[in-house]
Amino acid sequence: MELTEQVMNKLPREIRDMIYFHLSTRHDEYVEREHYRTTQDPLTKLYSYDFERWKAEHFPEYYWKRENVAEDFHQEMAENYYRTSTFVFADGPAVMKRFLTTDEMKLGVVPKDLVSNAEIKLFAVVHNGSTWRTYMKYEPKTWDQMRDELDGMLNLRHEANVVVRLVTEAGTEEERIEQRETVMAIMSDEKQMEKWKAYKVRLLLE
Repeated sequence: MELTEQVMNKLPREIRDMIYFHLSTRHDEYVEREHYRTTQDPLTKLYSYDFERWKAEHFPEYYWKRENVAEDFHQEMAENYYRTSTFVFADGPAVMKRFLTTDEMKLGVVPKDLVSNAEIKLFAVVHNGSTWRTYMKYEPKTWDQMRDELDGMLNLRHEANVVVRLVTEAGTEEERIEQRETVMAIMSDEKQMEKWKAYKVRLLLE
């Protein structure tokens, strides 16, 4: 803790930001349903969602534990994590909204006010069934389904960089082209463009 107190007292913010970038910036930070899975309490052996248990597994480094570093150091480092990392959302708008609007780190600010770089993985098809055999059956997502997933970006702060990565799955090239054209039509729709104009959006086709 003494070292981080010296960092806070003796180094300018520009140098501290360089340190935080090295310690906490992640280039592909996936936020999936798994983020909210229940885990077992080692004492009670009961299963529940506990962010601190998740954090201990996800950030094992000693400097992520508040008791090991100066409070201001932890605050700035955690804010840097949200501000400079690229967060990848692949499980729909509900997971994205929950992550962006919940102050899990107890920073006094929600991630949506900090996150500047996001990627939305937009799957062009939806799989039906719970077994392997039925999972192989798929159907293209509707216009409304894909629009709702893209609207997840509205939970980000204005001026955020957003990459929309379209993942197609088709039996023929004609189907793949149709899936791409649907997404491009949505993204070029005037009403949608008006909603998204506050963001820096790029479309990547796979």
